[in-house]
Amino acid sequence: MQNLLKAKIFLLLVICLTCAGCFQVESNLKITDSGAVTMQNKFIGAPLIAGIIEETKNDVLKNNPGAKIKAVTEGGFSGYEFEIFYPNMESFAANNFEMYQARPGKCTGIQISNGWFSNSYSFDFLIDGRKVEDYDLSESLAQMFLAQVKFDFMVEIPYAAESSNADFMSNDGKILKWNIAPALIGGQDKSVKLNFKIYNTTRIAATFFLALLVIAGVIYNLSQAKLGSREQGVGNRE
Repeated sequence: MQNLLKAKIFLLLVICLTCAGCFQVESNLKITDSGAVTMQNKFIGAPLIAGIIEETKNDVLKNNPGAKIKAVTEGGFSGYEFEIFYPNMESFAANNFEMYQARPGKCTGIQISNGWFSNSYSFDFLIDGRKVEDYDLSESLAQMFLAQVKFDFMVEIPYAAESSNADFMSNDGKILKWNIAPALIGGQDKSVKLNFKIYNTTRIAATFFLALLVIAGVIYNLSQAKLGSREQGVGNRE
């Protein structure tokens, strides 16, 4: 089975090296200020690897029957875009996607800390690096393969990240991107780290309004007390 798998991967690499561009993978997480998560994955490639992309689509639908899927075509590439919605971070953290799972001694996965004014989130993922010898490729062929492959992981958050090791950052730290492609054959693990907060604007507004009511009540009581003491003083003089 292992030899068959390596042969299949090797065949894919040979195909990639004989056609321009080969394939592209994009994995995006869009997180709203309510904490909802939309995961979007896109797999597109040259016609010679259409069968492999079709197998990927079937695997996704098998493991995620509720996923939205649409066919996409970009230039000479074709494939599929998948979208899976999670109402909150807890349900997303409970999914079965290996990339986002905690691995003892290697990465902590998704950590959530809920507070009154904000919730803190920590992403710590690890993509294992594959070595050249895993594919029976020479170093030169490996570099050619890397030049033909695009694999990006992007996270979009509602507020600027507190810290990250992203390769690229835009929109004032709200859009972060990691280049995963080198881990496919470079032999080095790819670490994805991100810490951010989502503020509970409803609770913040409610707390501020309540504080105003308390302050107004204190001021009113003080003014009434002063007014009462003045009236009492006038009464005593009379």
